[in-house]
Amino acid sequence: MPPKRKSDLVDDVENASDVAKRARLGDEGAAVASSSKTKTSKATKPQYASWKDVVLEGEDECEVPIYDDCNTIRRKIRALLKAPDFKVTHWLKDIGNINSNSYNRFMALRGADRGAENGTYYAAYVYFEKVRIFEGKKKTATRIAAEEGLPSARRQLRGLWGP
Repeated sequence: MPPKRKSDLVDDVENASDVAKRARLGDEGAAVASSSKTKTSKATKPQYASWKDVVLEGEDECEVPIYDDCNTIRRKIRALLKAPDFKVTHWLKDIGNINSNSYNRFMALRGADRGAENGTYYAAYVYFEKVRIFEGKKKTATRIAAEEGLPSARRQLRGLWGP
């Protein structure tokens, strides 16, 4: 769904450029970004050096609950692509050494559930969730509604949706 206001689109592009910059710079960019935060946020929130340091529940077993559909993940990836100096190949390597053919197939599909069996979907969801936590952003209303509607969430098991 297209944004309702032009400013919403600009904010998405600006946020995507910030995320791409942090992904590119890794620990160096995170140190610069964290130094600009206030002292109260440092005391209340756990600080991470980069988005890679964030650990999600179930990540070790590849069972992170997924609350975004495929179209949402594709939209977030397209916003990230608009960031200057963003390289898809570097990003694919960072999120789990995803094959570019797999990524291209995932991006070419249309539909909320089309591409759910693709490894790019899971890896990108985990990436965006880690970035959300790293930046200290709250859950969106859509995300909260998905958590309430799908208490067990979507889990990807060998290309099939499981309980």
